[in-house]
Amino acid sequence: MREIEFYRDNDLPFFELKSCNTSELSYKKHAHEEYSIGIVDQGKSYFWYDGKVDEVHSKTMVFLPPDLIHSCNPVNRSQWEYKMLYVCKEWVQGFMESRKSYKLNNPIVKNVSNCGTIKTVSGILENLKAKSNPLEKEASILAVFELALSGEKKVCLVNFKSEQPKLKIIKEYLQNYFNQKVTLDQLEQVSGINKFHIIRLFKEQFRIPPHAFQTMLRINYAKKELGKHRQMTEIALDAGFYDQSHFIKVFKSYTGVTPDRYQKFI
Repeated sequence: MREIEFYRDNDLPFFELKSCNTSELSYKKHAHEEYSIGIVDQGKSYFWYDGKVDEVHSKTMVFLPPDLIHSCNPVNRSQWEYKMLYVCKEWVQGFMESRKSYKLNNPIVKNVSNCGTIKTVSGILENLKAKSNPLEKEASILAVFELALSGEKKVCLVNFKSEQPKLKIIKEYLQNYFNQKVTLDQLEQVSGINKFHIIRLFKEQFRIPPHAFQTMLRINYAKKELGKHRQMTEIALDAGFYDQSHFIKVFKSYTGVTPDRYQKFI
């Protein structure tokens, strides 16, 4: 298997699968617009989220809500194999509503004592790449979500740390103008927060500084546009990158692959 692979199905555009088999990789703090389910096939890694660190290993399954700032990096550069399934919000919310009691705002990190369960999930995810019936694939994705939530109490998992209104304004401003040049003076003007306090306060609230948040938004935009098979140079400019080599370097630091390789996979 190649070190990093991505897979999408034209008949089921709501999901993306990532398979990784490498230790020579580390990720910046980032977030996904989709819900994510991941399993570790081999090795150990540190999973960071919201200022906390968990060690995940070959018996661990994680279930992440969208927009959660996180990172996951191998322990001692040991061999690291994992799979991640990304599924769009609308599909997952429909699934959650069908259960009538789940609202996932915080991650679920579960240690699965039964190795067979992890192997089952790993096999299901691997089979999503096969040329099979879309109905069968969607049933398989449902099965993965059921396994991820099995044993969890049917309660709402709510993040009670509300966003401060002025910092939320900054966050929304960056979301609206992610591909533009933004200065602290502009952020001070729209939020009313002294510009010399903005970086510290934003990082305390969202666990990531404003410039890194903006870069993350640019990369997420680029991933979507690469999926439309547009020209990479156009995408880089539209995302706010004015230097092609810088775009390639930053994209790889977030995804593990270059933009052109990512586009070939999907």
